[in-house]
Amino acid sequence: MARARRHTYFMDGERKVAEPIHAHWYTARGVLELNERLRAPPVSLHFRSMAKHLPASARRRLTSEVLRLAREVMLELFDHTRPHVLRHLRRYPIPEFDPDLYSSPGGRAASERYLEILRGHSRRFVPRAVARQAVLPGILVFGTSRSAESLRMHALFGPRIAWDRLENQRGEAHADYCLDITATGAVAAHALLEYWWEGRSAADDQEIQEAYDTVFHEGLHRVCDLGNPFGPQYGPKGSAKEHYWMQEYEPFASAVERVLVAHLSEERERGLLKKRLLGKD
Repeated sequence: MARARRHTYFMDGERKVAEPIHAHWYTARGVLELNERLRAPPVSLHFRSMAKHLPASARRRLTSEVLRLAREVMLELFDHTRPHVLRHLRRYPIPEFDPDLYSSPGGRAASERYLEILRGHSRRFVPRAVARQAVLPGILVFGTSRSAESLRMHALFGPRIAWDRLENQRGEAHADYCLDITATGAVAAHALLEYWWEGRSAADDQEIQEAYDTVFHEGLHRVCDLGNPFGPQYGPKGSAKEHYWMQEYEPFASAVERVLVAHLSEERERGLLKKRLLGKD
């Protein structure tokens, strides 16, 4: 279990400190409470529909089994992509680099040259090691319309949720990550449940494919926070560079696509949630 701690991060180059959230929210009980109280209405309806088909003992395990499977998927995807990720971390842009310049072949090449010069002077510019289990967020909220940023920065400093400090993204939420918290949004959660519970084919459903892509990239945000030698980067400029680094920087982006296709083609998680809860796993 992760422990409550302060986080040092950088908002477009300015050093900031986020105070620790309350230790209760890192416990299994606290995570379950967040999941059950912050669930978006469409996902709540999906959970109720699933619960109708389960015996009482399995209904009590529904939320924890969903979280267990989500964590397994995050680790599985990281295992597949780990060699690519660790190599690609060496190309993470320096904070002072202009995001518009960085998103071009010439800008990428310049950034890489600067990084090599820095590493030649000090090892502190080499990406930090990232342990396998560390890629899992301390707090995972599945199927919410609340942002991870509003939870981490405003709403969880005490043992009760500060509802007046939460940001509601409504139906537009896909996923969000912020300093130990991953919030899988209603759109992605609905698609994942269609795959994990209903057994719908990922080959025929673009939303399922996009949900897996989303889950992978939210995990990658955490890897960036842990491995980036320049520290966690937030703010418009930092986010723009990080998203480009993850989703458009070649050959990394194509390697990730191939990993996701290979993983989904194996159909390991298709219908797995229902099998587990009905004792057929």
